[in-house]
Amino acid sequence: MGCFYQIFVGCLLLVIVSQDVKANPDVCIPTPGDAKGHRLPELPERFKIQVYGEFEGRNYSVSTTEGYDDIENLGYIVTYYQGKERPGHISGTRTYYDYKDSQYYHVYPNMTDLDSYVCVTKELTNTTFTAFGRGGGHIPNAKDIFRFGDEYNETYEGQMQYKGETVDLWSTCVYDERSTYNYKIDFYFVAGQHKATLPVKIVINGTAPLHWNNTHAPERRRFYHTYYFSGIDTTQQPLEVFYPPIGVICPGRVKGKGIPSTATNFNLNVEIVRPKDKTISYAKEFYYMDGKLTAFEFFSSDQKSQHHPIRVVHDYNTGIQYKIIPFGSCQVNPIPIGAADAVSIDDEHVVMRTSASFFALHDSDVDWVYEGKTNYRDTVIHAWQTTRTNWKPLQHKGDENIQVNSTWMYFFLDKDWTIVSNSWHRDNTVLPMRLEIAWVAHNTQTGKMEDRGKEIHNFFQPYEDSVWHQYFDVSDCYTHMNESLHLAFNLEGKDTYKKYVANNTMFFAHGVAQSLADSLDVSQTRITDFEVVDGYKDLATVFFTLLDKPQVQGDAINATDPGPPLQTAYALLQKLINSKDGSTLTLEFIHHMEIKKVNAASNTLREETKPLIQTKQVGLTTGVASGIAIGTFVLGAAIAAVGACVVFKYKITEVPYSVQE
Repeated sequence: MGCFYQIFVGCLLLVIVSQDVKANPDVCIPTPGDAKGHRLPELPERFKIQVYGEFEGRNYSVSTTEGYDDIENLGYIVTYYQGKERPGHISGTRTYYDYKDSQYYHVYPNMTDLDSYVCVTKELTNTTFTAFGRGGGHIPNAKDIFRFGDEYNETYEGQMQYKGETVDLWSTCVYDERSTYNYKIDFYFVAGQHKATLPVKIVINGTAPLHWNNTHAPERRRFYHTYYFSGIDTTQQPLEVFYPPIGVICPGRVKGKGIPSTATNFNLNVEIVRPKDKTISYAKEFYYMDGKLTAFEFFSSDQKSQHHPIRVVHDYNTGIQYKIIPFGSCQVNPIPIGAADAVSIDDEHVVMRTSASFFALHDSDVDWVYEGKTNYRDTVIHAWQTTRTNWKPLQHKGDENIQVNSTWMYFFLDKDWTIVSNSWHRDNTVLPMRLEIAWVAHNTQTGKMEDRGKEIHNFFQPYEDSVWHQYFDVSDCYTHMNESLHLAFNLEGKDTYKKYVANNTMFFAHGVAQSLADSLDVSQTRITDFEVVDGYKDLATVFFTLLDKPQVQGDAINATDPGPPLQTAYALLQKLINSKDGSTLTLEFIHHMEIKKVNAASNTLREETKPLIQTKQVGLTTGVASGIAIGTFVLGAAIAAVGACVVFKYKITEVPYSVQE
């Protein structure tokens, strides 16, 4: 019940004690209850109802929607006022009572911005009065909320007609010596309903002190209140309806369950929506934390080709960035300090962000609060929300006179749902499904609002721990013949392909490419265009391209040397495979979740370009890799928590993905 009912059945007990006023026979005299042989209705443990209250002589009425769950220890009430305005009573106010966490949340419309809400968080204690009775501990049971039950001396008054149906009338008389309130409560129940039922009407008729703080005075006032109940539902409601709506920030709210951690390695697609600009753009990102590599692919309106994405590869092993523009040029530079996937502790050197930090999930300045679960594209997702003051959209970056307050909300797929885009599914697979950012910019000099906006990022086709080495292909930056070598060597054993490569293509290719880089002491980005062919000259054959040492010095913390020059690295590989004492090159890879090894066949290393016609192959050519990855660097710019916007750094002003700070 709402407090507009409770106020007359227990709210006002904190008044001055008086013995001068007694129960009025014209109202009622409390007596023991008498059921007269009839069964007393039992109130439900859960319910949702609509209540309309009329107050004689008050010139206003109240409508509410109320939810109650004694088992889950939760309740809520949404209140609308009609008629005479009452200071402090805002129509549309919602109050959510969380007895489990001993808090309640008072949510009301923002009168200066009707599209938003204000939320006030307060503690539930034994001295707090709520719409359901006293706060603290467990939510009061339904009998105490309605003051209806054996202990309240109910008397059966007979049957009558109400709105075309027969109802049972029960009544009780209340006289409180402390407050001197004296009233009769009439309860109307549908006849024949005894279990988990609620009244369809309640009438309260009585007298009270004219002045609440002067109960001994002889002056009295009368009150006559009628409450009509409809839409009665005693089934269990979803838990999320007992909490503030997703998108409403309640400062001080108990955080609830922690926000998930993301996978170490992943790639995914993103759709970026900016309603104000009426734009939708797409991107793709690859994150390989284990190998200290990231790659972003995206389109820009000022690039020559609209059929091939711009690619940016960051090699944190060396601290080098490769920006590859199709049919244009390749720029090789140190990784910028302001890159979305980078963080700097000395303003000079960078280190790769963890995936959690990249999504701003566990940064020290971000405090996530669990908001509950909801539906998104007919799936079940869980929401976490936070507010931030250290982030600015692209158009306000660098403007010290602009303060931006933003609200971030991440949505993660419910654990009962499975993403089948992976070749296998893991129970701990976690990547966000959606990110919403709403922001308001104010001028600190004038105090006026300068701008506001919203960005929505929908994530698709997430692959966790499934990052092809070829996603980080930088061979387009090596255009001269003396900058690369096309090499091949065979693998020992005629059944190697069948045993280890077939149905294990990604892990085999990734492991062999990594083994080559480790054996030659070169950066992984120098092993590219990798492919395994079966049945070529009766053996499984590995084809790859070895790239020369980049001429740029990186700026990553603990950066390693890119390795020896091309011919030196080739000479070392010859010693490993073509030695007269036999091959010593061992290649490691994962097969059926176990580490396996295979040796390069002795004296089989040669300069050879992979054949145009193959029977079976594994690997990704540069073109295929580019085709699979359609645009994403902008994703990194959008969801990392700290640092300058990468899109801005690259001067790609057309790409609307710029929420990096």
